[in-house]
Amino acid sequence: MAEVLKKRLKMSKFESPMQEATLALMVAASELRANIDRVLGEVNLTGEQYNILRILRGAGEQGHPSGEIGCRMVDRSPDVTRRIDTLEKEGLVERQRSTDDRRVVTVRITAKGLAALDAINPKLEAFDRKLTARLSSEELCELARLCEKFMEAETE
Repeated sequence: MAEVLKKRLKMSKFESPMQEATLALMVAASELRANIDRVLGEVNLTGEQYNILRILRGAGEQGHPSGEIGCRMVDRSPDVTRRIDTLEKEGLVERQRSTDDRRVVTVRITAKGLAALDAINPKLEAFDRKLTARLSSEELCELARLCEKFMEAETE
């Protein structure tokens, strides 16, 4: 078992099942991210920018305050403001400072941002189909369940 992982890491054996599982998860996440970044790079988006656009699409016309975007991101980044700056310069998002509390800045996705998501979706869907072709629906559910268990352990 785990021959692909051993070959990838140039290891002959693992110290424990926990080490094997942890390394497998880390390598799989790294490979997944690299491939998604490659697809997103075709439309000049980073993974973080794509994540922000998806969050804002889900927020609808009301948008989200910058801090809320940071809390919802897959990779929590202290650099959300700079990423939003870049998206705003590209015309993919817009900001509006609250008149009630000047510290609050609401960010909304623009029509151009929605169009960018629409343009990349077919490529990401094709990537998803290729990725999941080797896994059944039951296996995908089990993978999600196991990942959830890892996340639960982090919060305890």
